[in-house]
Amino acid sequence: MTATMDRDAGAPGGGGAGADEALETSRIGAPRGWTLVALVAALCFLAGAIGWTVGSGRPPGADTADVGFLRDMRTHHENAINIAQIELVNGQEPAAKVFAEEIIRFQAYEIGLMDRTALDWGHRPEDRPDEAMAWMGEPVAAQEMPGIASDEEMDLLRSAEGETDAVFVALMIDHHRAGVAMAEAAADLVDDDQVRQLAARIARTQTLEIAEMTAVAERLGLDLSPEGVTPDDHGVSAMADHEAEDT
Repeated sequence: MTATMDRDAGAPGGGGAGADEALETSRIGAPRGWTLVALVAALCFLAGAIGWTVGSGRPPGADTADVGFLRDMRTHHENAINIAQIELVNGQEPAAKVFAEEIIRFQAYEIGLMDRTALDWGHRPEDRPDEAMAWMGEPVAAQEMPGIASDEEMDLLRSAEGETDAVFVALMIDHHRAGVAMAEAAADLVDDDQVRQLAARIARTQTLEIAEMTAVAERLGLDLSPEGVTPDDHGVSAMADHEAEDT
């Protein structure tokens, strides 16, 4: 099975179509083989991102889609990292643990990028409001965003003896579906070109990872609907609505 680590030409300083091809690599078969390529791409992204605010006018305000997306996706990423850390401790299937490692590595990197961008605009991560997704027209409490694992689901993941991998994959697929919906909305709503590119890249990457995790779960015979995990339909319906608008 192949996977696309989509740290590509959409990133500032990216290498165009050649970078896309260079990042096409097998993750499950060789979980370490793509690390150098991904690191180089990440460094290019980081170097190019230094110019995000150089030469721009007034920075986006706290109530803009640009800042709202950075804050909300940061919170979403934090939850994904917490889920992945539990999988690394309690999981049994090496293929599932590879996904967990990748989520921690790349989403932690993206959190750093989003934090630095928000700080450059004068917005500290700790100043985020309790409400999320208002910039999408769908305000909810930050910890109730679609895809965020509930306390009960996190407890299940910690205690699911022999079923940790299935719970992890089910939670992450649901988490990614909602993340894709948020990122696709941001790609349409934000004003900053670099934030738009980041949102589009997150949407592409997480869409690919959903397909990868689904395929691995089917190959390993993991239950994609384990008892205690309640999928959030918002992520699925939002993606369907987006696709319908594009056709």
